[in-house]
Amino acid sequence: MEQVVWKRVRETWLSRKPSPLAGFISAVTVLILVIGAVCFWQGILHADQWMAASGEAVFQQKQVWRLWTTLVAHGDTGHLLNNLILFFVLGYLLVGYFGSWVFPVAAVFFGGITNYFVLLNYAPEVRLIGASGVVYWMGGAWLALYFMLDQKRSYVQRALRAGGVALGVFMPTSAFDPQVSYGAHLVGFILGVTFGLAYYLYRRSEFKKAIVYEYIVSEEDELSTSEQEFSGQLSHPHTNRHGHSSWN
Repeated sequence: MEQVVWKRVRETWLSRKPSPLAGFISAVTVLILVIGAVCFWQGILHADQWMAASGEAVFQQKQVWRLWTTLVAHGDTGHLLNNLILFFVLGYLLVGYFGSWVFPVAAVFFGGITNYFVLLNYAPEVRLIGASGVVYWMGGAWLALYFMLDQKRSYVQRALRAGGVALGVFMPTSAFDPQVSYGAHLVGFILGVTFGLAYYLYRRSEFKKAIVYEYIVSEEDELSTSEQEFSGQLSHPHTNRHGHSSWN
């Protein structure tokens, strides 16, 4: 009876547990957002005068720092709370699996870049405030990295999962609101996806080393054999994990 051997992905980079510091780092960044918003609302240290970004302030007066300080400025508590939940969850995932250089460092940097591109298309006097651009950047980066790394599933399955999350979480669910910067959402998401794909390519060899393949033996007239039946039957120069898995 002829035996057929095939392999499947058993573990990936995402199979490991997030960094134990992920929750702490994400919580600290959320606290910074809250403190910054309160300072903006109360005018502490005149934050209401130098924190928000506009085309006039950034491009004409060369106050470039506003591209980043405006990330922590918010219109009201509702605006702030809408950003905090996703900010914490996505921050936890990004720093937990990819480290602090992705979040908060890259996230904050590209948040300012997002504001730059958005202000180019706004009237000079219009103010752009809030962390929505960062949140959508984080969402785009996470979904792109998930799509590339979850190799336990097919490309179609990954695309459906990522697309479902993108439509369910990041698409507007209400009528157009003139106070919401949908441009910042779009630009942030596109920059996030681009970063996620580039980051995957940069660390591709490291990500691939985390993949564990499981080798399975089946008979032509049977669906499959159990791991116990297979253990010890297949000789492979790079086997480990009880003789049926190898690092690639």
